[in-house]
Amino acid sequence: MRRNGLIKSVTILGLIVCLFFILWGGSFVAAQEESALQRIKRTGVVRFGWAPFLTWTAIDEKTNKLVGMGPDIAEEMAKALGNVKIEWVADSWATIIAGIQASKFDIAIPLGVSLERAMVVAYTKPLMLEANTFLINKKDAAKFKTHDDINQPGVKVSVSLGSTTDIYLTRLFKKPEITRYRSTPESLLALVHGKVDAWANTGTQLAAALKSNQDLRVVKGSFFLGKICMGIKQGDQIFLNWLNCFIDDTKETGTLERIYQKYGQKGETFFD
Repeated sequence: MRRNGLIKSVTILGLIVCLFFILWGGSFVAAQEESALQRIKRTGVVRFGWAPFLTWTAIDEKTNKLVGMGPDIAEEMAKALGNVKIEWVADSWATIIAGIQASKFDIAIPLGVSLERAMVVAYTKPLMLEANTFLINKKDAAKFKTHDDINQPGVKVSVSLGSTTDIYLTRLFKKPEITRYRSTPESLLALVHGKVDAWANTGTQLAAALKSNQDLRVVKGSFFLGKICMGIKQGDQIFLNWLNCFIDDTKETGTLERIYQKYGQKGETFFD
């Protein structure tokens, strides 16, 4: 009888301990797993990470404000979230993925898709499809007619460090000398100032650069068709679901197309 009573007491104690850890652990996990969407609604602030990207995110020299398709999309999102406040967190293409992982911001916009990045961040549905190709100086148009002309020893190419274009340029072009710059404007200036023979980037970047630089020419075609999305921290399915619904809504209502048109862009950018 005493032994049975002891066993019964130990069993009850074990159940109490298990129940304690279930309840305490469950509360801990729940606190740890607060979605960015829930945090944004709770704090009234949504944080966007960005790096210089022509047409998408750039500082207006006259107003010193961030302008482009990115801020316009962010404003629409802030309204949809209940008129929350927007905070912009400056970063670089070399470190923006680490910024997402470290929760420096809730969303990175825009963010190109690559297999390497997809291992550590979560992507939304695409906002845009963009051909990746090259700009060259007008005087070199006869010399660099195709991608094969650029993929040669002795040719110098500039690109933004850590960008999706950098990833695929490095993978596909083994012969040229690739020089990586911390920002998009720096990598473009390398071409304008004659430090390199070609500048590699996405369709919107090339189109914007062509408008302001009459002495540049595009190399037609695409060495990589990029998807431009938004990126968030992995594991936050609640926020990802909402963002995808937001993207669908902006497309279906024509809001996204109106933003593209405002900046002379469209949902697909090719150079054929």
